[in-house]
Amino acid sequence: MAGAEKPEIDLKIEDRIEVTKGQYEGEKADVVNIYNNTIAVQFDDVFQKEGIKLRTVVKHDSYKKITS
Repeated sequence: MAGAEKPEIDLKIEDRIEVTKGQYEGEKADVVNIYNNTIAVQFDDVFQKEGIKLRTVVKHDSYKKITS
């Protein structure tokens, strides 16, 4: 697949997303980092046991960009 074009990702660090598929469907988050196949996010209302906001990765086809 040499020379294959990468799809453009219309997203920047600190943009807001809502998960549309999977375990965290419906949850909102801030974008922390952007990778080829996924983005790293920090959720607003999902916490670890210690009370720290959960960070995880989400595939590009499993979220939508939101404006708030």
